[in-house]
Amino acid sequence: MSSHVGTARLIWWSVFWSNRLLCVLHSLIKKSKSMKNDLQILNEDDISTAEEIIQLLRPVKTATTIMCEEAQPTISVIAPLKSKLIEHFSFCEDGMPLIKEMKQTMAKELKHRYTDVQEVLNTAAALDARFKTLPFLCKEERDATFKNIINEAAHLWDQKEDTQAHDATAMEETHTTHPSEEACDDEFHASEYVPVSKKNKAMEDLFGDTYTASSNFVKTSKQLAEMEVNRYKETELLTLKGNLLEWWGSHEMEFPLLANLAKTYLCIPATSVPSERVFSTAGDIVRSERSVLTPEHVDHLIFLKKNLTKNALS
Repeated sequence: MSSHVGTARLIWWSVFWSNRLLCVLHSLIKKSKSMKNDLQILNEDDISTAEEIIQLLRPVKTATTIMCEEAQPTISVIAPLKSKLIEHFSFCEDGMPLIKEMKQTMAKELKHRYTDVQEVLNTAAALDARFKTLPFLCKEERDATFKNIINEAAHLWDQKEDTQAHDATAMEETHTTHPSEEACDDEFHASEYVPVSKKNKAMEDLFGDTYTASSNFVKTSKQLAEMEVNRYKETELLTLKGNLLEWWGSHEMEFPLLANLAKTYLCIPATSVPSERVFSTAGDIVRSERSVLTPEHVDHLIFLKKNLTKNALS
């Protein structure tokens, strides 16, 4: 995933300069229109071109805002956002030659980004209740993505159960009972045992294979994951303004296997911006005037700065 983070930083650093260009163009257009004709900085053609460039780069500015937010900057937004930008930069015959060239260049650059982690991005997007329909993928790619989710969720769940079983065994080994106590326990359980009546046993022998096999059938983790995926697809989409992490928190009991998998994907930040802001916050806190702060106090202050809301103080 290190290559993914490096690519993300490169893309959004380039986007930052695109936004700076937007500000410069806005300023030039404003000044040019306010001046007299003989003192204009830009002619009419230049102004038209600048306005077309602003219109072209506006979605890029919006994408930067989305990717740099701290509320829920998860990796799940990258694939749908990339698809939307490529669609925006799609080639069209009409328009200025400069705009067409810019569209071609930007679309070409975006198409080659994240190709090595596209499967990860698609899986993360599918686990996002806002984008789980995956409209930017074809049917074969959507089916492959959910098939991958079923396999990963089942494998992760099996690992979790194996770990819990291993921990339980270790606990039992550390609490071995005395032999005399074991003998007493055996006698106690033997006294509690009640033999099955001959009538009940005859009923089981006669009808057991037909009427009780289904109740004794235990579904595998893969079958459970497939059932969860089918129910997950049928749930309503989360609104774009909704909180994804809160959604999974309220649906964890309904989709335990998928929620377990979602935790491994949705904890990945889309960019390094949030972590870099933490370093900036640390720089504001640790100054020469506060050099006696211990590392533990610094950690506490940074945590409170990034997580404590005004509502919690009121």
